[in-house]
Amino acid sequence: MASQAKKVETPKGKQGQEVATRSHGAVSTKRSGEVAVPDHIKQGMSRGNEAVGMSDLVIPRLEIIQALSPCLKKSEPTFIEGSQQGMMFNSVTRKLYGQNVVVCPVFFRKEYLVWKDRDQGGGFRGAFPTMEAAAARIATEEDSKFFQAVETAQQFSLLADEETGDIEEIVVSMAKTKLKVSRAWNALVRINGNDRFSRMYNVFTVEDSNDKGDFWNFNVQTLGFSPVDVFKRAEALYESVAKGLRKVVADTTTDDESVLEPGKDY
Repeated sequence: MASQAKKVETPKGKQGQEVATRSHGAVSTKRSGEVAVPDHIKQGMSRGNEAVGMSDLVIPRLEIIQALSPCLKKSEPTFIEGSQQGMMFNSVTRKLYGQNVVVCPVFFRKEYLVWKDRDQGGGFRGAFPTMEAAAARIATEEDSKFFQAVETAQQFSLLADEETGDIEEIVVSMAKTKLKVSRAWNALVRINGNDRFSRMYNVFTVEDSNDKGDFWNFNVQTLGFSPVDVFKRAEALYESVAKGLRKVVADTTTDDESVLEPGKDY
């Protein structure tokens, strides 16, 4: 049975417009379990990071835990305590978010990712702007028949963590079965108008199926206008992504695609 989207109440702004604010549930400011900084640690300092620029940072992916995801297996190094099918998690911090998150989409980009079949050792071989460029990369491999270029919609976004109140950079990578959801999300953005990051959206997981079997997929629901602090943060992320300064973590096979067979269309 499909999961239900979480109902989030939003206050009315000017002329009856709904605004997703951090004080009305859409973006909570509550902080639970916050650790106090010791006195000997100087807050606001970032020594040792002087040479780290935007191009040296990657943005983690928002992934879904599928039935065969390694993070469900205690014997796997990527195991996540408390993980369950249908939950979403951060591909870098491995933090679990549950089945609902509040997201502000910032920038859309379509890429073609080259992967080697899992049965042949797997591995990521790069992201390319066109299918032709991806095919040219595959042609350089001696065992090219074991490689596949996958059309992937990259939704660069900000995630509003309702548990901590933090705003995190995240990418919702949508390939294969998720492409239809990406198209629907893009349609919502166009209908809503204004900047892509002018609205907040509820991203949640639902059970889906096709002739290959059952799996979990994304779904998206409009919430309201972005709060001013989120909007300003989104503007900064937009500028860095548009200039090509930010990259997506894509150096390993994604956990949420582990249920799919390599080399097949879904």
